[in-house]
Amino acid sequence: MSLTRRAYAGAKWLSLSSLFGNGLQLLQLVVLARLLPAEDFGLMAMASVVIGLVQSYADMGMGNVVIHRQDATERQLSSLYWLNVLIGIAAFCLAQMAAPWLAELWHTPALIGVLRWSAVIFLLEPLGQQLRLRLEKHLYFGKLAAIESAASLVAFAVALACAWRGDGVYALVWGQLAGVAGKAVCLLVAGGDRPTLCLDLGEIRGFLRFGLYQMGERSINFLGSNLDKLLLGSLLGMQVLGYYNVAYQLMSKPYQVFNPILTRVAFPVFARMQDEEARLRRGFLQLISLVALVMFPVYALLIALADPLLDLLLGSAWQPAVGTFQVLALLGFFYSLGNPLGSLLLAKGRTDISFFLNCLMIGLYLPAILLGARYGGLGVAWSLVAATAIGLFPVGFLVRYRLVGMRPGEYLAAFAPMAASAAVVACLAHFLDGRWQAPGNGPLRLVVLTTAAGLAYLALVYRFKKDEWRTLWAALR
Repeated sequence: MSLTRRAYAGAKWLSLSSLFGNGLQLLQLVVLARLLPAEDFGLMAMASVVIGLVQSYADMGMGNVVIHRQDATERQLSSLYWLNVLIGIAAFCLAQMAAPWLAELWHTPALIGVLRWSAVIFLLEPLGQQLRLRLEKHLYFGKLAAIESAASLVAFAVALACAWRGDGVYALVWGQLAGVAGKAVCLLVAGGDRPTLCLDLGEIRGFLRFGLYQMGERSINFLGSNLDKLLLGSLLGMQVLGYYNVAYQLMSKPYQVFNPILTRVAFPVFARMQDEEARLRRGFLQLISLVALVMFPVYALLIALADPLLDLLLGSAWQPAVGTFQVLALLGFFYSLGNPLGSLLLAKGRTDISFFLNCLMIGLYLPAILLGARYGGLGVAWSLVAATAIGLFPVGFLVRYRLVGMRPGEYLAAFAPMAASAAVVACLAHFLDGRWQAPGNGPLRLVVLTTAAGLAYLALVYRFKKDEWRTLWAALR
């Protein structure tokens, strides 16, 4: 099978897995939002920030080198595997010791138990991480999709069972741990080549530069992505953070479903053509065009129909989150466009650029969020939109040009028709929603409005982007 056909097949399997997994996560969020108070979601958000930050160091940044380095030996890969396991044990011990101090720092004693139990992830995740990367490297996305879907189902079932039992915030913890454990077990059983008992640090010394930049880039990137939650929880309390975090999770679902389908396939494909600048540039522009084709109308509708959507999904108790959700949906546009750059940087081995780019974004986010926090979750959302726009366009233009010679005009042209069409669709949906007279019928209302707006978008875009529709259809067929 050709590289292109394998890439399309991979996209198909990842699309099914991503849709299934994120659909379960969305259903879990909808159900638990009616069973747990906003404070519990705020508490779990704080714990997730700490756990995620430490996870950035779990493989010393050398996990993706498995894909980037096409000539890595089995001895090198085995040494990387066992080094990751040892680092995971060290991270678990560190989290146990740091939990009381962090709980005192945020004046939240309940955080101690949540952090200590969540840290079990550090013991579980390294067991299957490299096996997952090996499957991706060889484009075995069908097997990977089945494993990830099974893990999502386990996490969903455990979280809901614990919530019904009355475990409170620990329903979120147990669900997360069950999903990670299930995925690790499946990868160990069916993940293909397993590492041998070998730990030779001399063999992996050459990976260190890649790993150090990748580790720094991940930690800075994660901190930048969660700085809003850290500051909101510290300055305004768990309830405000809970409303904000649930709105953020809902906003994130569309690009979490779709973007990884393309970017996870793009990374190994780009890595194989990393020295062919013209092909990389064409492939990246096509990737951006496909992302915009799907994501722009989705986020346009989320903005236009936020009020009835959140009322239907979460109930009237979450009405304070509507305005924040609308602004965060605008952020979703920018995240969708910015996310594919990571695949290109990794394929070129330029983790140094990723690191410095994320340091710059931290410098933009920190003052913006501190200023926005004066106006609550809504102010923080607007501050993130402004800071992200600076990173995506002026700074991003320079990075893309230096990387593959991409000019700003051709980058903007890749998504301009979809942006204009999505704006028209949002106005149409908002207009029709304002004139909906029938009382009740929330689901029917959303179905009718979404269908009308979707058909309008297809009519507007299809004439100009036939090739992208055919490419997307080929990937999902």
